[in-house]
Amino acid sequence: MNSIVRYIALFFILCLTTEAVGQGQDMSVLFSGRVVSERSSEFLASAYVFNPNSGRGTLTDDFGNFAIYVYPGDSLVFSYVGYKKRYYVIPRNVEQTHSAIVYMAEENKLLAEVKVYPYSTEEDFKKAFLAMRLNNEAGRKALEKNLEQSKLNTLALQAGLSGAGNFRNFSDQMTYQMANRNFYQSPIMALTNPFAWAQFIQSIKRGDLKRDDYKKAFEDKPTEGVSRQQVLKEIKGNN
Repeated sequence: MNSIVRYIALFFILCLTTEAVGQGQDMSVLFSGRVVSERSSEFLASAYVFNPNSGRGTLTDDFGNFAIYVYPGDSLVFSYVGYKKRYYVIPRNVEQTHSAIVYMAEENKLLAEVKVYPYSTEEDFKKAFLAMRLNNEAGRKALEKNLEQSKLNTLALQAGLSGAGNFRNFSDQMTYQMANRNFYQSPIMALTNPFAWAQFIQSIKRGDLKRDDYKKAFEDKPTEGVSRQQVLKEIKGNN
């Protein structure tokens, strides 16, 4: 019985020892290096270095240098605009520091075909478009009719105002009404309004046109260059 207990204890000790050794081998490693172009040996600034295992990443500086903490066996992804992705695997047997130069190859992509037509102005394009032969002659005649300038002008006149045009029209009407709320709307209405004529005749009888009350405001205007002491002295003298 004692021998069985000893064997079990020895087994657990061996397992713990193996785990401790494994943890010692999985210590973090400072991985540093430089990312350069494979073709021109140019330093690639702001290249992205990503470690999918830890979910961490970093960017290279202006000279392509980088530094990131990794673990042995990690696979890093290097990416840069215009270049193919590059994968780098950290060796299993590595010390606490590791460095390397990562070369990235350029990625050439074929763009879609772009057709350039020899039309410098819209009028040239319109003439060439109308001169184009269609399979359906009736459709061509309808096209010419719809593109006539007189037809386009008629459609433009029949089209309603846009949202901005309606808002501006409404704002102009409200401004006009607020500015003329105390006056007659038009000279024609004023001439044909008997109440306006009655008020005008009464003002003539009262002599409103001969009144000169407004001149008193100019008489009470203080003279220029008068000091505060002089004004107070005049007030005391009048009292």
